[in-house]
Amino acid sequence: MKRSAPLMRTGFKRRQPKVIGVDLASGPDRTVIAKVLPVPGRIVRMVAINDADFRGAVPKTAPQRNPALLAMARGQRCLLQVPGVCRPDPATTVACHSNQSVHGKAGARKADDQWHVYGCDACHRWLDQGSAPAEEKVERFSTAHRWMVAIWQDIVAGMQPATPRERRAAEWALARI
Repeated sequence: MKRSAPLMRTGFKRRQPKVIGVDLASGPDRTVIAKVLPVPGRIVRMVAINDADFRGAVPKTAPQRNPALLAMARGQRCLLQVPGVCRPDPATTVACHSNQSVHGKAGARKADDQWHVYGCDACHRWLDQGSAPAEEKVERFSTAHRWMVAIWQDIVAGMQPATPRERRAAEWALARI
């Protein structure tokens, strides 16, 4: 279908954000002044925000990545060992990252590499997408991560055979926990 007349161009306009029950207005010192409008059946708590509040904001941390550490997962046994889910096939073992925000997980950002465990593909799916309660997943991951730390300590101490690259990767992870 062809248009008989082109679409009209309009200028770009900045719009004030609309929040139900709130009217935002700017003061002379760029302080946002919030006026609470009455909305039946709603309790609204407003705090005035000043631009100075954001000047000392903490910047985002850079992701901590170590490909050598993740490569060590190939061919290892699953540490998650979820009952009824685990398929203990070393060929499917991958590095399963934590889903906890304290370990650097946020939105689309993956947790830092020192917060991973070895897991088979079925346990990895259970950890990321399973319907189990979050507390159970946290407990299962914490137990597996304690084993992971013990493995790294054994590698650094020379009790487990490892290449120099794997030894450096284990030292890197232990230094960041």
